Amino acid sequence: MKEQFIRNLGIMSEADMDKLQRSSIAIAGCGCIGGFSAELLARMGIGRLMLADPDHFDVSNINRQCAATHLTVGQPKVEALSRHLLTINPDLQIDAFPEGVHSGNVQEFLAGADYVIDAIDYFAFSDSLILHRAARANGLFVTTAVALGFGTSVLTFAPDGLSLEQYIGIPEDITPEQAKELTFPAASYSEQLPQYATPELVAGWLSEQTIPTISVGQALGPGVLVSKLVLHLLGRKQPQIVPERFQLQFED
Repeated sequence: MKEQFIRNLGIMSEADMDKLQRSSIAIAGCGCIGGFSAELLARMGIGRLMLADPDHFDVSNINRQCAATHLTVGQPKVEALSRHLLTINPDLQIDAFPEGVHSGNVQEFLAGADYVIDAIDYFAFSDSLILHRAARANGLFVTTAVALGFGTSVLTFAPDGLSLEQYIGIPEDITPEQAKELTFPAASYSEQLPQYATPELVAGWLSEQTIPTISVGQALGPGVLVSKLVLHLLGRKQPQIVPERFQLQFED
């Protein structure tokens, strides 16, 4: 075992570490949830990550996104995040998809994956739909998280459980093209939104395609998500499966 992972022992066994080293996680979206999830997984000793994101870092990302700095503004998120992760573990295998996830590459993106993280931009719901459908067809669990101010919600979809379509109440036969104007309903993430997230404000944010968010929520989400993913991957504890969900909120 590499020296950098020695401190994992006691919480995880050598057999656990070997399992993580042989595991592959597909992460669609390299901004907030996806970027910090990738870093946590790299530090825990995961062996391979598949990273997909078509976007570039801009200045407004610096308040909350892993690998977003004044030095990486303008750089493709996949490339900047990959360089960052390789400074943590130079032996990490990274398969990069700077074009993002779409119907033409989703099977290649998921090839060899043991688990899937959906961290696709909130306003690219049709891409999430493509990802979920392919993961379900391949028997893969998909987990996702959202930052809710000073809190987070985490949801996990089982390949034999409720589909994304069933969970949010849209037709099973909707096409990705028809889903382009949809977003994941806020009420499907959380039973109780923060007091500043009134229906009127949420509607305004959605119309402007910008949602206020801060670093702590974007750190809590990956922390919970990766904990649940790794425990599940190691066969130690199954996460809540939708329609159940995990929520942590530090304010009303």
